Amino acid sequence: MPPSDLATTLVLISALMHASWNAVVKASPDRLLTMASVDIVAFILALLALPWFTPPPLTVWGLIACSVVANLAYRAGLLRAYRMGDFGQVYPLVRGLPPLLVALLACLFLGEKLSSLALVGVVLISTGILSLMQGRGHWPATLAALGAGCCVGLYTVIDASGVRQSDAVGYMVYFTLALSLLTPAWALAQRGPRRIAAHWRSQWRLSVFGGVTYTGAYTLVLVAMAIGSVAQAAALRECSVILAALIARWLFKEPFGTRRILAALMVALGIGLIKLG
Repeated sequence: MPPSDLATTLVLISALMHASWNAVVKASPDRLLTMASVDIVAFILALLALPWFTPPPLTVWGLIACSVVANLAYRAGLLRAYRMGDFGQVYPLVRGLPPLLVALLACLFLGEKLSSLALVGVVLISTGILSLMQGRGHWPATLAALGAGCCVGLYTVIDASGVRQSDAVGYMVYFTLALSLLTPAWALAQRGPRRIAAHWRSQWRLSVFGGVTYTGAYTLVLVAMAIGSVAQAAALRECSVILAALIARWLFKEPFGTRRILAALMVALGIGLIKLG
């Protein structure tokens, strides 16, 4: 399989996994505890994989540190947005801005150039997703979601630079070890050990599912960015928005109106143009 086709396949699988773990967080009665539980599972998985990977170079550790900060800001914005808005609206907004940001930042800092057709595809994907923005009365959720989206674009380019200077899976292992105890520590300070233990006992199956899909989703994206175009991988990953809208309709009984159908079609068309480009 050509590297470009392999990268596309990995990203599409990642999109399904990403929408799934976000649905787990949204469905939870306490999203902070669920995200903390997901991180604990991710930390355990990274710890088990640690013996097979050597530490990255010192320069890459700096990138990991910057990515951790951007990820924490993203999570804070995501939790705030989910608290105030629908899953089917918040998730698309969080994912709508990154393709454009990544295309710009990858051009400026990674030397990538997109064909005209692929660039139109990226714009279509972002436009389709951002068309889901809610109107008056939802601006607090909208602003939180867009802030989280900016953080996604930032850490995506940081991580793309990291995986091109080291092994992609090894980068994910050490990045996960650096990040995944911070949210549990935050949850411990906010909720206390008894509530964390009670949440784990009642929600451990969803936590394990979320931890596995979260870890798997981003590992696949990092591998795809290591072997293919960063901007294309970031844009193709956003087909998860279509899956998120379907999950929102099926699981949360949120409406799937004309706007979401048109947005999904724009995203699908954008994906096609990227592949043709």
